[in-house]
Amino acid sequence: MAIRSALLALVAGFCWVSAVGAQEDGAAKYQDADGEEIFGPDYQPQSAPEKGLPLYIGRPNAGISVPDGLLLLPQDSFRAMSDTWSLPREDLQRQLPNDVPLLRDVRKGIQTWQMPRLTPNRRAPIQSTDATAEMKVHYVYVGQGAGAIIELPCGVAAVDLGGEFGGGSGSVDGGALFVSYLKEFMAQHPVYGNKLDVVYLSHAHADHINGSTELRESGIRVEKVVDNGQTTADGSVGKQTEFRNWATEGDLKRRYSAVELARQVTATGATNAAIDPFSCATVTAFWGGANERLSIPTYSNPNNHSVVLRFDFGQASFLFMGDLEADAAKDMIDQFDENIEVFDADVLQLAHHGAENGISDELLNVISPRIAILSMGDKASTGSKSAWKHGHPRLDSLSILQDDPVTVGDMRSTTQTFWGSPGAKKPPKEFAVSRAIYGTGWEGTITVTATQSGQYKVSANEGH
Repeated sequence: MAIRSALLALVAGFCWVSAVGAQEDGAAKYQDADGEEIFGPDYQPQSAPEKGLPLYIGRPNAGISVPDGLLLLPQDSFRAMSDTWSLPREDLQRQLPNDVPLLRDVRKGIQTWQMPRLTPNRRAPIQSTDATAEMKVHYVYVGQGAGAIIELPCGVAAVDLGGEFGGGSGSVDGGALFVSYLKEFMAQHPVYGNKLDVVYLSHAHADHINGSTELRESGIRVEKVVDNGQTTADGSVGKQTEFRNWATEGDLKRRYSAVELARQVTATGATNAAIDPFSCATVTAFWGGANERLSIPTYSNPNNHSVVLRFDFGQASFLFMGDLEADAAKDMIDQFDENIEVFDADVLQLAHHGAENGISDELLNVISPRIAILSMGDKASTGSKSAWKHGHPRLDSLSILQDDPVTVGDMRSTTQTFWGSPGAKKPPKEFAVSRAIYGTGWEGTITVTATQSGQYKVSANEGH
């Protein structure tokens, strides 16, 4: 352990710089050259001591179809434990199907093992007979950051809690903006009982969890929490740990799920009763905490430990990338090379607010989105965490989204002129958007409405 710690410290020393001063929320101990909080010699995440519910095999509406019987099997049961298995050998039913996509070095250890009868961890999604049933995703304007509300006929969730923070000129309190929008939403939808069925935290960066304090004080209840499992008492990871413990009231075994790379075995993603508490939709999680990769410089940034989420509502599909950067996204695609179609989705929330390192032709080719959403700040904001400081969204990213042959599939009804940045702290330039690319910093909160037949309608609130 001492050798591992020394190695991590040595590697981290090449990619971190000490914060010149404490960030506005007092979180960052180490920052990279772009001012993002990163891990450093004495700021290292640990795996959650209590991982909550076991991860089960995901069955998203894309990629290889998984047999029903296999959905009852926890992913941990696929791992060989010396000469024994992690489940009893009684009541054997059938052999493991040959067509189940498994990550590397797993199948050869399973051979002809058979699986016992198990109790389902979650209900299968119920297809609504109501042709008018809709799913809505509210991508809330939170300045520079991200926060979304998932509105379903059978429940409601939040993906990240936004947003920009700090007291610089023109900056906004994104966390307060998100919770304010959420409170208004709950007041308008009393059917949800002022309760979030689940809060998903993609990763521990302030612009994604900055509303956790406001949410705790809002009176809105949280039933379950899903995050990347990273745990410590310091920095933004400390905030994530604190929120997890508060929301679950110590009942982590039933109300929490850690999504960690090391726990995932099948190349169909992961699910359980926390990741997917809904009867009318299917939610699948991918990637997440990769603490075993912390010795790789790329993984000193919490961005690359993002939980990636997929929502399926009938034929409609939404993908949330957190802030997963291109290098880690390539690693993820490599891990899922037996089943990369699992990431094929219609509505994509781009990683990292439209930064160049959050997008690639390879990733877009795999996802083939019809609609792209950028959660980013207003160009008028010049505060410490503004889009202006980071140069989001980049003009190069916008060009990739529109350039042939890899493009966003749908078109806007009319071409509109917005803006993008050539680089950090550089004046933005106008950019004509003809395809279905929407930005919260351009148009305010964006709502995408989907039917179960896969029809979409996009609306924007320009007042922000």
